[in-house]
Formats: sequence, C-alpha cells, structure tokens
Amino acid sequence: MTTTKDAASEHREDAVPTVPTTNEPTPANGVDLEEYRMNVPLWKRVWQHSLTQMFLLSVQSFCGPAISDAITGLGGGGLATPEVSNISNALRYALLAITCFLGAPIVNKLSVKWALVIGSMSWPIQGSAYYCNSKFGNQWYLILSGAIAGVGTGCWYVAEAGAIMTLAPSGARGKYLALWIVARNLGQLVGGAINLAKNNEKGVSGGISPDTYIAFVIIQCIAFPFAFMIAPFERVVRYDGSRILVSEALSTKMEIKRIAKTLSSKLIMLSGLWAFWSFFYTGTWTTYLGLYFSVRARALSSLISPFFCILGCFGLGFILDTKYLSQRRRAQVGLYTVIILNVGVYIWSIIMQTKFNRHNPGSIDWDDGLYASSFLPYFFVQTTGPLSQSYMYWLLSSFATDAQENVRNGAAFRGIEAVGQAVSYGINTKSQGNPLIGFCVTFALLGISVLPMIFLVNTTPDRIPADVIQEQQDIDHKKGADYV
Repeated sequence: MTTTKDAASEHREDAVPTVPTTNEPTPANGVDLEEYRMNVPLWKRVWQHSLTQMFLLSVQSFCGPAISDAITGLGGGGLATPEVSNISNALRYALLAITCFLGAPIVNKLSVKWALVIGSMSWPIQGSAYYCNSKFGNQWYLILSGAIAGVGTGCWYVAEAGAIMTLAPSGARGKYLALWIVARNLGQLVGGAINLAKNNEKGVSGGISPDTYIAFVIIQCIAFPFAFMIAPFERVVRYDGSRILVSEALSTKMEIKRIAKTLSSKLIMLSGLWAFWSFFYTGTWTTYLGLYFSVRARALSSLISPFFCILGCFGLGFILDTKYLSQRRRAQVGLYTVIILNVGVYIWSIIMQTKFNRHNPGSIDWDDGLYASSFLPYFFVQTTGPLSQSYMYWLLSSFATDAQENVRNGAAFRGIEAVGQAVSYGINTKSQGNPLIGFCVTFALLGISVLPMIFLVNTTPDRIPADVIQEQQDIDHKKGADYV
C-alpha cells in the first residue's frame, strides 16, 4: 500500500489539479471564511456548503434507493409470491454491477450532477412496475423495470458513492455518512408507515394493496428535482473553509485505464470480499419475510426496523470522528465493532432458521408469540448491514487522493457489492428455497472477508492524501501570489 507521500507524488505526475472557478479568495488554508461571508450572498453560501450538498444527496437517497429498499423489504416486493420479484432484482443487480464497473468514466465525463439526474428517473419506473404486477398481473414489465433500474441506479450509485466520500471535512466524515445512512433508513420507515396504514387487517394473505405502490411511486418522483440542485465539487466549501481537490478531466481512454488500475489495486483487492458480502444478506431476508410473515407483520417489520439503525450509525460516526485516536486506530476500532455485531446477528439467524426447518411456523402475525424472536434478527441486520456500508465508505475515503479517485473507488466497491446482491437474489429465486443456505453462505462470506480487511485497515494512512495534496497546493498558490 502506498504511503500518503507516495500517493501525493503519483497524483501530481498523473494530472494537474484545477484551480477552483469561483470568485472567492483561496488562501493557504482554503477559503478565507471572513471574506467569503462578506462577498458571497447567503443563498449561495448555503447552497455551496458541504452539509447542504450532503443533505440534498440524502433526500435523494430517501426518495430513491430507500423507497426501493422499502419495497424489497416487504418480502418478495410485497407480492403474493416472491419468484418474479427475485428474478427482477437478480437482473437489476446484475446490470447494476456492470454499470458500476463502467460507471466511473461515465460519471467523470457527465459530472456527478447529471449522473444523479439520469439515475433518479429510473426509480418511479420500478415502483410503477410493482403496481402493474400487483394490479394487473403484468410480469414482463416488472422484469423489464429491473433492467432499467439496474442501469439507472448504477449511474446514480457511482455518483453518490463518490460524493458521500468527498463532501465531508476529514473530521466529520463519520457523522456525514451517518446522515446519509439515516436518510436511507428513514425512507424505509416512511415506506413501512404507508404500507402498514394500508395493510393492517389480520388474516390477510397474499400481496399488499396495489394502492401502496402508488404512494411509493409519488415519493420516488421527488428525487428528480433534488438531483438538479447538486453543485459542482469545485464550488463546494466545507465548514472549516477547505475545498475539494478536483483534478483535470481525463480522456475516456485514460479513465478506462484508471478504473482498470483501481480494480486491480490493493485497496479494492483487499476490500472486494467485504463489498461482495456487505449487501448479500438482502436476498435471503427478502425470502425469509415472504415465507414466514403475514402481510401486516411484514408491514410492521418494515416500519420499525430502521429505528435502531439511526442510533447505531451515529454512534459509529462519533467513533470514527473522535479526535483522541489516530485515523488508523479509529479504522481498527470501527472494523472490530462492525464484525462483532454481525457475527452475533448471523449466529442468531442460523439458529432461528434451523428451528423453522424442523417445524414450519406458517404465516407469523404480529400478535403471535413467535413474532418477537423471529423478527429480532431481521431488526438487527437492518442495523449491522448499514453499519458495514457506512464504515466501508469512511475507510475508502481515507485513501483517496482526489474527488475523481473517490468516484472510481466507489464505482468499484458498488460494482462488487451489486454482484453480491445479484447472486443473493439468484439463490433465492424460488420461494420454497431454504433461507438457511443463504444465511450460512452470508456468514461464511463474512468470515473469509475479515482477514483481508484487517490487512487493509492496518495500512490506513494517518491523514487523507487528498487533504495533504490540497494543503500543499494552497501553500504553493499563496507563495506564488506573494512572490508576484
């Protein structure tokens, strides 16, 4: 693994960073905040603030991926049988993976903003396909929507991954990522509330009410206008006055070479198994809910499962942002925290499913005595899964040398992650499949990913290379100005 100094040297050789195109002054420590406040209108300062940009991304995460996950979290997409939903999701994540692997050159050419705009248009298509399937039994549209959502969401995910790893100041990355994770889970909470309001009658079997999907589609449409409000990275100002390091645009050929280099880098090679595992659980838990829970029990599960995640993600964020530990030590503490919590959840899940294999509980309702013990593993995995994601993006951003590299690293991680999801849904395409297989495979993947992650975490630099490079450029820029 290269050191911070080596990364900085390599970055200078490969590309000449651009000078921010704004009119605000750029002293040695970034932006002179006093002058910035005097010379720039309030609305523009609010728009350019890194926290505002993170909020805009979080709103999109709430309206798009979170609502999509909420539909998935209904168990088989809330349909009477989960087979077609699992096929659609398997196709979706297969194409999402391909798009992510090719996404960095696309996003760096289009810009983050326009990649988000394109991606935000795909979610209402997926939501409407679930409505058509539930209302009219239209299966081909549901499968086609999986393909469309795979490509569109792939563009959006690559842009989002680069943005969430780039926007935050070095001392607040954990909290910024927690905000993003909470937005993702609030979407599921709202989706669960809508679902529960429309599907609360006891004894109802089959799929959820078709009207539920209309409410989901309306929320998914809201992401589109917020995508237009994203600011270019070079205009973003963080609360400490620092700017984002943005390099000159590269040719498509050079971008493809860079993404190939990223995929073969130690960073991605060591984190690849973790990426494959990180969302592998979704396919199995979707099948688990569809097989063993009533409609209203699934609705209640999708409503209350995000609550603990909110506390957990901000707790991890404070650990990762603490000033009393070095960045490497924070990375180590964060990794072991996430691993221990996941191990506990998967042991519980395997024990529970083993009992179900011996005696099928039928359709569990929320007033059944078995509900609490069978639901709690799902409740906790909805926290440990996002914790694993939040931690990994924090770790990847610790190695970046500029914003574009965050996009490439995020694209590679998201691509591998999507492959894992595609395989997971592929395993669970049959509704009568045994979730125990999925639980055991997921647990095994966690086990084999731990050792490479320990090696990676032990090489975490003490400071983010991009910050070191930006500070040196600002100093050189000020020296040049003083000389003139």
